[in-house]
Amino acid sequence: MSAETIARLRAMMAQEDIDAVILSHPHDVRYATGYHSVLERWTQQEPLCGAIVPRDPGKPVTLLIPEASIGVIAVGNEREQRIFCDEIRTIDMLNFCQVARADDPGARRSGLARAALGIASEKIRGECQPDLLAALSQGLKANGLDRGRIGCDDWRVGHRVTQGMQVDLFDALDFLMRVRVVKTPGEIARYRKVGKLADAVIAQAGREVVHGRSWSEVQARIAEFMVRNEVVPVDEGAVLFGGGYDGDFIPDLFRTPVDRPLQSGDIIILETQGVHDGFWIDINRTAVVGPPSAEYLRLHDILRDAFLKTVDHLRPGVHTGELAKIARDHLVQNGVAAPDKLLLVAHGIGYMPLEIPVPFPSHGLAGVAGFEMAEDMLISLDCLYFGGTPGPCHMENVYAITSGAPEPMYHAPLELFVAEAPELAGA
Repeated sequence: MSAETIARLRAMMAQEDIDAVILSHPHDVRYATGYHSVLERWTQQEPLCGAIVPRDPGKPVTLLIPEASIGVIAVGNEREQRIFCDEIRTIDMLNFCQVARADDPGARRSGLARAALGIASEKIRGECQPDLLAALSQGLKANGLDRGRIGCDDWRVGHRVTQGMQVDLFDALDFLMRVRVVKTPGEIARYRKVGKLADAVIAQAGREVVHGRSWSEVQARIAEFMVRNEVVPVDEGAVLFGGGYDGDFIPDLFRTPVDRPLQSGDIIILETQGVHDGFWIDINRTAVVGPPSAEYLRLHDILRDAFLKTVDHLRPGVHTGELAKIARDHLVQNGVAAPDKLLLVAHGIGYMPLEIPVPFPSHGLAGVAGFEMAEDMLISLDCLYFGGTPGPCHMENVYAITSGAPEPMYHAPLELFVAEAPELAGA
């Protein structure tokens, strides 16, 4: 993580007269400091790390982590996954840290131990605290942040931590989403690398759709490709949409298992998702087994052109709520039978697949109503037609909003994948 991220956060805090923010959601901690560990993947409801970011640059950015995780910072620094903080305050996590502190006369003095000791001597402040809330409270008091206007991303945490302090506490979740949805130049540069991996993943997904291959084998092959290329598959394997019911393969049964091999005529929506460097890949295309009908190919091309028309409107100052009508009107003009079966959503993307800067709750109709785009947002444009005739069709890309035309993060062609079937091969 870089100083430019903290600089953006502090600039927004100054605009809204916020003295400090208390962060305890793992995505917010990672956004501000770059810190993450395997512990956060447990998805516990209780936070396992935290951060305090003051508006005043003369006060330290504080990272709060289990004492036994100091080695994670050393490893990250070695791999140039820099963690940005001015001071570290440690906590106990169950009895992990007690065991880590215990003397072991047979232990070898490793390079990692020396690196961790160096970090500890340079940045650790205060005594190890029994839990995260105690450490957050200690950090606020030690740095003169126990008064003023303080925001928190978890009201329960903020309320407990600031008990007895003279603070004006407020729920900063909406504020933090507005900060995060506009990316720093460094984050956009990192996502360009993610985009190259996304292109490779979707190309491999298209190759793995083969007549006669089982759905689970397709999933396993794509997931293996992801792992070998440092992409973490999410959910069930490669997360391809589609499934089965009563013996039928139905593309819009999301993540429902199908127990028969793929066969000629199957339409497969490749909702191919994964995580690299913390950022989500969300690239989608459509595949068909065997030669598609002329009617279906025409539908795909109409949808592609509607998608591209919508891309032309990804500009600063444009409201995302206007985009669905542009795409729907194109379907109507080209005689698509059920234009209202078009689902089009534009959303931010980053450490979460949906970063929507509208007030909580943002995943209801308010999220579809949309928001005004700004320069340096990363926008994922999701276009899915659910019509039964001649069949569903899907495409999705991520774009960086610039002062001019949007910059595509993915460059895979917006074309239909056609898997060879026996009749196509002359069998």
